Amino acid sequence: MSIPQWSIECDYMETCNCDFGCACNFSGVPNSGRCEALVGYHIRKGRFAGAQLDNLDFVYAASWPRAIHQGGGTLIVYISDRANDAQRQAIADIAYGRAGGSGSFAVFAATMRYKLEPQFVPIEMHVDGKRSRFSVAGVLEVELSPHFDPVSGNEHDVQINLPAGFIWKTAHAIKTSLMKITSPNLNFDHSGRNAFYTVVEFSGP
Repeated sequence: MSIPQWSIECDYMETCNCDFGCACNFSGVPNSGRCEALVGYHIRKGRFAGAQLDNLDFVYAASWPRAIHQGGGTLIVYISDRANDAQRQAIADIAYGRAGGSGSFAVFAATMRYKLEPQFVPIEMHVDGKRSRFSVAGVLEVELSPHFDPVSGNEHDVQINLPAGFIWKTAHAIKTSLMKITSPNLNFDHSGRNAFYTVVEFSGP
């Protein structure tokens, strides 16, 4: 089966259980031995064949028992219930890696042991750069925050550059004031840990 051409430009809000900066970006190994992440995507503009994806949201929720590249992961994707059937299928094909292309989706799909069915739910997503937030009522909540100088109280502008990065090249390194999920398959709370905000563009095939 041929894969349609697709592209998305997204506000990207990544949170995980690592210390600030995320050791995975430097050594490939998370600080605590395992990786648990909630990543919010607001599609600024996008298309998948004939389906327009502008202004839709989805949340990528994943957990790995060791480093990501060592596999054994569990994935569930929450997709905005505002999406119609064609848009839901398009986002699911992209996020679960079935559509191939650039970015992390196809790469991470190969590390998953369990790919749970997508959930079509109301997603509250407020995009405000380093102060963005997103939630699925009764399931997950994420609130981002900049870092602040402990003496002056001034806001830090910390950025990490990864010239060869396959998810992003440059991102604001921030933190979570809230980051938790409670579900039958994923259950963790890593508030006060690592986060990033940036804008990403992916396409395929």
